[in-house]
Amino acid sequence: MRIRKAMAVALAGALVLTTIATGTTSEAAKKTKLKTKKVSIFVKGKKKISITGKKAKHKYTFTSKKKKIAKVSKKGVITGVKAGKTTITVKDTWKQKGKKKTKKLGTVKVTVKAKTPLVKPTQKPVVTPPVQASVAPPAQTAVVTPPVQTPDGGSQTPVPSTEPSTKPSAKPSTKPSAKPSTPPAATVTPKAPKAELTLEKDNINAGKTTTAEISVNKGTVTDVTWKTADDKIATVLKDSTDPKKAVITGVKEGQTKVIAEAKVKVEEITFTVKVESGDIKVAASDALVVNATVESAPTEMTVGDELPLVVTVDTGAIENIVWTLEGDAAVVAENETGDVLKAVKAGEVTVKAVVTVKQGDKTATDTVEFTVYVMEEYNIHDEVNFWSQYATIEKNDDGTVTYTKLQGDQDWQAGEFGFVVPREMVGKFTKVIIKYKDATLNPPESEKGCGYVIHYDDETQVSWISGEDHWDDSLRIYGDGEIVLENKDPDRALSTVRIYDGVLNGKMTIESVTFQM
Repeated sequence: MRIRKAMAVALAGALVLTTIATGTTSEAAKKTKLKTKKVSIFVKGKKKISITGKKAKHKYTFTSKKKKIAKVSKKGVITGVKAGKTTITVKDTWKQKGKKKTKKLGTVKVTVKAKTPLVKPTQKPVVTPPVQASVAPPAQTAVVTPPVQTPDGGSQTPVPSTEPSTKPSAKPSTKPSAKPSTPPAATVTPKAPKAELTLEKDNINAGKTTTAEISVNKGTVTDVTWKTADDKIATVLKDSTDPKKAVITGVKEGQTKVIAEAKVKVEEITFTVKVESGDIKVAASDALVVNATVESAPTEMTVGDELPLVVTVDTGAIENIVWTLEGDAAVVAENETGDVLKAVKAGEVTVKAVVTVKQGDKTATDTVEFTVYVMEEYNIHDEVNFWSQYATIEKNDDGTVTYTKLQGDQDWQAGEFGFVVPREMVGKFTKVIIKYKDATLNPPESEKGCGYVIHYDDETQVSWISGEDHWDDSLRIYGDGEIVLENKDPDRALSTVRIYDGVLNGKMTIESVTFQM
């Protein structure tokens, strides 16, 4: 793609200039240090890890201890997932005299905080579709969905990336009216939470222990009942201070599972959630037992990405690794630093590694498996059809797009922008990721975030079709980051995205748009 090629050429040029300017002497004199030691962010917030004195031909890897709390990209950008604490390990890898060298630069302590909802004095208005009417809109501040194209160019309706056979015929004679209304109070029963059970180690000796921990996507765990599928193979004992944790002890050679039944309180309602672990393998007390981990295992990649596959073990030395793949969205290759995973096409791939370890005269194996979703990155100039209302969209020479929020004739005419999904992608994905930089829509002193709308159905133009309206100001668009919008109704086709609000003359430069299958 042109964006990726242009970035590659620019990067190559920058590297050449750096080499000429600095030379090998200054390169060797630099001392690499981990500058970022502690990070505090909100859920969905982002923060980049800073490393000073980086060296050419060195690779820097970032590994989150608890990916459910915070994840980190290959470039060191931390993203808050849910409230909690974790640590991120940063390593420096290079080759010296043909041998691979690895040095731990340090760790970053990460605290993720839950967002506190903004308390607003008035109810958000409910916006109705445009109708043929002569009544002027009330002088109120409200976010309004855009009208379809009018003959006088009062608004901009996008042209689909593949032209439809007929042009839209809706031509409203007046501007839409936004009438605020307060819906009657209703009691909504929250959905049951989802739980996950993780093990510190999958493989243990008889007489040895490992730990288990249960986590939920929402609510508070008040109590957990623990058991194993076969207590003749392993037993389990609940932690005396934290019911979410338990200690598993191997009894004799065999295989079993840990089962947890948790009481979870969500909005004053208590749910019972049952979940079980993967297999726990218990070996003889004198056998060699190994637990392997792919530290760099990603969950998402974009076509063209290449990530190192870093495998570690808790005992012995790795003798051999055999990689197998289920799916053709990625391939495993080898470069000067070791094995790498290359994303080659959009889709899903399951990566499996059989790791053989030797210690003394004993050998043991462990199997590690993870699934990666590979996304397609589109040329946003030619393939992603942007539009705007009471705003400007400017295509830049470097392949990016800059959006600037303006003000309409009336107070309620809030600037907004969006895009129509490429025709061939409609109905084939569940997540949209918009990568941006240099954003000023929601500066730190601004109390107001941006809202968004996801439209469904098989459409090729912006219209008032059914979808999800998020008036909750949940998007904070400032600096560099990503907007992740998920399709909450996977049985329907996501076709249009709209984002609105932010400060007057606020900007956002969009670098890429990806669609995850």
